[in-house]
Amino acid sequence: MAKIYEEPLYIDVQKNSPRAEEAKALENDIRTLCQSQPFAVLATQGKGITKASLISFAVSDDLKSIVFATPLHSAKADFIAAEENVSILVDDRSLQQDRINQISALTIVGKAKVLSDEEDISKGAELLTEKHPYLKAFVMAPSTIVILVEVETYLYVKKFQEVWQWDPR
Repeated sequence: MAKIYEEPLYIDVQKNSPRAEEAKALENDIRTLCQSQPFAVLATQGKGITKASLISFAVSDDLKSIVFATPLHSAKADFIAAEENVSILVDDRSLQQDRINQISALTIVGKAKVLSDEEDISKGAELLTEKHPYLKAFVMAPSTIVILVEVETYLYVKKFQEVWQWDPR
């Protein structure tokens, strides 16, 4: 039996920058989405291609940074070394399979760097393994690096087309 999906709403909107009273609610929506979703899709560029990769991630309390780990010898690491600009997609579509108008999606735009200072690595690893305790052995392996993404902007989409832009800085 075929599923019946709701018809997408058409909302004539442009990117919205929140007013002061909306900014706190938007920040809370972004935090909730990032904390509730275990995985995201990382987009990197290099060698003339754009690559999308599934990552486990964690967001800082102030929403100014995202951390994830990857093997030192991986395309993600190579691409980030060559080009720091990345984007990350977080969404809750798996919770709204029949309700397209209820899906929330977040594109996080920022600059990625490999952490090299032992204290920074430790803080990043702690943040990541607090959310994903099953990754502890992987994150602590000598062949794994911890990546920090300094967030420049969040593009938050809800109700299928309503787009909000928020800068955590």
